[in-house]
Amino acid sequence: MIKQALKYSPAGNHKWIIFLIVVLIQFIVLGFIGWRWHNISVDGIPYQWKCVPRLEVSSFGTDYIRVVFPEDTAEWLDSTVPEPGQIVYIQISRDEQGMLQINGASADKPGVGSDYMKGQVVSYYDGTVQFQIGFDRYRIAPEQSDGIYDINGSDNVIASIRMKKGDGIIEGIFVNGIPLESSSNGAAIKAAKEAEEKLQGSSSKSDKLRITESGMVPPKEE
Repeated sequence: MIKQALKYSPAGNHKWIIFLIVVLIQFIVLGFIGWRWHNISVDGIPYQWKCVPRLEVSSFGTDYIRVVFPEDTAEWLDSTVPEPGQIVYIQISRDEQGMLQINGASADKPGVGSDYMKGQVVSYYDGTVQFQIGFDRYRIAPEQSDGIYDINGSDNVIASIRMKKGDGIIEGIFVNGIPLESSSNGAAIKAAKEAEEKLQGSSSKSDKLRITESGMVPPKEE
């Protein structure tokens, strides 16, 4: 019995099968996430939504922007009071400027022709529900993240998002119409370097043209 138990224990040959299954599941999950992101980015409906970006570092040391959306409440459209943690559907639309506007929340998915996003109930009080959405991260290169420190309360900060079947992605963050990445020191250094290289290239080309176009030729050796 003991030998048989050891034979089928994770410490035996079956541990490799379990390991391969776990790896396969991870690849499937990552592939599904990538496919869904691509699908939303291609077919999703574009919106603009006011936000407050915050720079954070994940457990793996990767920099990312935590995107906080101040408009996180909606009128509750149902008669039954929602419970904290419950998944609800927030009905949304676009105004004339393309900005996202919230039209209410319900436990039921809106009908065909109405756009919506899924959210999780945080609290409920007097006919108003506070919710939290599932897409609140924006990946950014570390050398392009310092522009976030220049944002102040008077700036107009907009997240460009896309929505499809309740799920959303953040495509970019714009500060007064300028991409957040473009306002970083890293972007300024890169632009200065490219301008310097372009100037050096033009100078070398100009010198070459002057040498080629010159009428002076070396004297012929006797």
